[in-house]
Amino acid sequence: MEPTERKMKILEAVVEAYIKTGDPVGSKTVCDVLDFNVSSATVRNDMADLAGLGLLEQVHTSSGRVPTELGYRVYIDDLMKTHPLSKREQTAIRNTLDSNADTPEMLLETAADILSRITGCASVAISPPGDHALIRHVKFVQTGSHTAMAVLITSLGSVKPKLFRCDFLLTPSLIEMFDKSINEMLSGMPVTSVTPAFIQSAALSFGEMSMIMPNVLLAVREAAKEASADGTAIRGQSNLFMMPQLNSENGKKVMELLGKHHELAKLIAAAGARSGVLIGSELQNPAFSNLSIVSAHYTASPDCTGTLAVIGPLRMQYPKMISTLECVAELVSESLSELLEA
Repeated sequence: MEPTERKMKILEAVVEAYIKTGDPVGSKTVCDVLDFNVSSATVRNDMADLAGLGLLEQVHTSSGRVPTELGYRVYIDDLMKTHPLSKREQTAIRNTLDSNADTPEMLLETAADILSRITGCASVAISPPGDHALIRHVKFVQTGSHTAMAVLITSLGSVKPKLFRCDFLLTPSLIEMFDKSINEMLSGMPVTSVTPAFIQSAALSFGEMSMIMPNVLLAVREAAKEASADGTAIRGQSNLFMMPQLNSENGKKVMELLGKHHELAKLIAAAGARSGVLIGSELQNPAFSNLSIVSAHYTASPDCTGTLAVIGPLRMQYPKMISTLECVAELVSESLSELLEA
């Protein structure tokens, strides 16, 4: 039996009231918020029908109703209404991002900080796949008589510095030679192509100069390897321990998963594939049974995206959470575009 339009409105009212207060919702509360007249008795009957459909449940015999996981899913997919953040909120977020947008890494860390602070939840910012990146430039900076730094800059704006040491005396002319020869060789190349085999053949290509190139090329190889990895910034983990929905054992398991960036990224990607929200058992991890993940994509280039996400309780303000994520994602996309064009 499909719920009627009236029952769907009652479900919406129950979910939103429960999210707001955390208390079981009775028929009088529902009647007070509905935009049409209906008796308490009718609401009670409809709530009983919704319970029969598995959308609501009664925690105690004499108490009101609370949404089930299925009730939350129907609310998220079919009932909730999101509203853009106010101009004032958007401006505050934009100003904070702009003041911390020197590099893509800093930008994403700031985005995670903003989300954690606004939502009171744990937040995650995942960079675009590093294997999409091309080498834009490698800059060499002398740091001592025998030491220098290779700074690899990618098409995604990632900046990876690596120190190296030489047994011979470094001079400005040698640094200039490194800069010219390495960039002629690597500019425009995918970072994933800078493999050990490539470095070995590249060293031999320098002929009589090959004896002075190994440490230089190894530094570039390490920088490219780091640039090809997906970056993950996590903030507000401690917020999860403030949530009564997590006991100490589940909290420990959640923290362990947050430390496994690859598994966490897969979980967040799954959320993105389903309305940007995964709840409870959909996360397929018992430790997350009372939690939700809400996510949104940002764009680094037309064919390359990253993800922002919030991890919080099942009873969260989904419309506000989604609006906040979408706003931050849009502003991160704008800032990244400006950074990459610079």
